[in-house]
Amino acid sequence: MARPENFGYFLIGLSAIFFALHWQQWREWVHSAANSRRREFVRRQLQRRMVASGLIGVVGAAITLVNQLPPNPAAMTAYLCALLLAGCVIFAIALADMRAARRLLEEEQIELLAAELRKATAERG
Repeated sequence: MARPENFGYFLIGLSAIFFALHWQQWREWVHSAANSRRREFVRRQLQRRMVASGLIGVVGAAITLVNQLPPNPAAMTAYLCALLLAGCVIFAIALADMRAARRLLEEEQIELLAAELRKATAERG
């Protein structure tokens, strides 16, 4: 049977991989020449994702310490509630990230449609 510490170490490793990817994206963002709205979106997205990745690492570290807890129900309950809360926060950050990405895509599509409408109106008039 797998020990819970192994899953905790897996989460820590996953967090480190995510941080490396986010760091690379951040370095690309610093040198990008994208428009200001897209640039601001990427900055906020990377901040959200770095917080979530860090929290994944914290949860992983907490899981590796499960055997260090005092063997009483109150400590275990507090520990499990903290893990559940952290999982909910990670999930909420993921939902906010998806919502922001969807909103940016919709705004870009509306701008594209408006530009096409202006172009068609100019050609007609």
